[in-house]
Amino acid sequence: MAFFRNIFGVATHPPARGVPSSRSHPRVMEDPFRCPRTETVRELARILDDEQVVLVRGTPTSGKTTLAKLLDEYYERHDVPSVLIRSWPKDGYNLYTDILIQRARRKGHTFVTENNIDNCNIVFIIDEAQMSYHDQTLWLEFIKPQISRLHGPRICLFCSYGSPTGGATNFDAGSPVGFIGIQKRVSLTVSNIRYAPSICLFYNRAEFDDVIHRLCADIRRPLPLDDEARDYIFDLTNGHPGAVEAVIDILKRVYHSQIKHEGITVGVDHIASLLDDEESSFDLLALTGFMRCFPPRNVDTATANVLRAVLANQNVPLDRDDKGTEICYKNGWLHAEPLDIDAQTIVCIFPTKLHLKFVEYYLTGSSAPFPYQKFPSIESLAETVLRGFSLRNLASAARLGTGVAVRPVEASYQDEFYRSLQQVLGFSAKVTSEWTGDKDNRIDFRIDDPRWGIKLLRDGNRLGEHCDRFVGNGRYTPWIQSGLLQDWLVIDCRTSFPREYRVPGTKLWRAVFASDYTSVRILDASNQIVVDEFSLMS
Repeated sequence: MAFFRNIFGVATHPPARGVPSSRSHPRVMEDPFRCPRTETVRELARILDDEQVVLVRGTPTSGKTTLAKLLDEYYERHDVPSVLIRSWPKDGYNLYTDILIQRARRKGHTFVTENNIDNCNIVFIIDEAQMSYHDQTLWLEFIKPQISRLHGPRICLFCSYGSPTGGATNFDAGSPVGFIGIQKRVSLTVSNIRYAPSICLFYNRAEFDDVIHRLCADIRRPLPLDDEARDYIFDLTNGHPGAVEAVIDILKRVYHSQIKHEGITVGVDHIASLLDDEESSFDLLALTGFMRCFPPRNVDTATANVLRAVLANQNVPLDRDDKGTEICYKNGWLHAEPLDIDAQTIVCIFPTKLHLKFVEYYLTGSSAPFPYQKFPSIESLAETVLRGFSLRNLASAARLGTGVAVRPVEASYQDEFYRSLQQVLGFSAKVTSEWTGDKDNRIDFRIDDPRWGIKLLRDGNRLGEHCDRFVGNGRYTPWIQSGLLQDWLVIDCRTSFPREYRVPGTKLWRAVFASDYTSVRILDASNQIVVDEFSLMS
């Protein structure tokens, strides 16, 4: 022993018990990657103080559990009695009062009793509250009366599915649907309905920037991201907490070696290159917790048809009698969102673009060959698709789309082309859309089997820039030379007569619509008629 002490100058026996080692780590640590969401939590607490009951609804991994914990911690810091219930018991044997009192006393709030629970100054935060839908006494005897009171316990319900106004869609008599007004409802994104809260489950841009900084600064796996890449990820995920973490995780996995050995900074091209290989992208997402948000690839026909309908139409009405729809929103594959203050009109949408792309990749296309006999050329397919445009869709106000985001007016042509294209092909051909729309700066739609690509423009926006990508040394030239792109077409959709565009090699159509979208005619780059004017159906 003395030999080792003389040579190494260290002790040859372990330190005495109870004496902390200089290398010991703290047993309990705050999560350094968790965004505190200070303003969101403060506003949620304010709404809860004013309204007594708040319903927070979102799909899996949308940040409900984390927000519930942050709210509980907020009340603890401000010495307000609160109880976080992580899930409601399934057995149904205990009275709701027994459950609430037991959980309160476990937290040290012994002042709560069966006789005074309706008047206690305490906050009950119930996560996974959809598990309580079977407990009608909880909803009808405790939650419902509290909605209209000005004192007593406050209740914050975090739910994964159900009615936007009350939770379950299949309650017996005494349904809570209609109990919870718009001012008491927090959703994935901030609603456009008047009096809706100004907060949501998804990160706002400041919160997104904060969490990106935290994730990318991880000393174990740092991720240098340029500003455009951050913008791209925000557009891709819409600030969905689970999606943000998943995308950062797969970028770290793919580019770890290049970051470590070559010192690269990840940019938009790195992300787009990764997403181009969609099979690999979803395999990587399978390594993250976000994958549980997606439907299985072998869903039944009724469910698959609902998902395809949302894929083609951006949203579909919530049909409570349709089994496929019920399966989709109960599992969080779709989110149900009201369009009016009393939730008379509710639509189902994809929570994120990642959900949409998953359905597009795995639930469309078939082993059947592309119908060349019906569409021998890209022009014949494009004409048929344009003839299938709906004037009602083109003329309607902006629609709610993926991530509960209002689709911009300039996206109406792309949305309608995609809907009509999928309808024409019957979801049997593999159609690939871009991950973030025009921010990809790529072809809008690729039809894989014939290797055709179609780019949609509105009113000639950046016409020269887009056409140049297909000619000379343009961006798509390598695709054309390698055979990945066999044919292409740029379609400029507009309501005004265009100027001629004369650049050799350009494959350009001008789809000139009537101002009321009742008809359309198709011109070439020289403004020569390709297809005579035809009427559009409603």
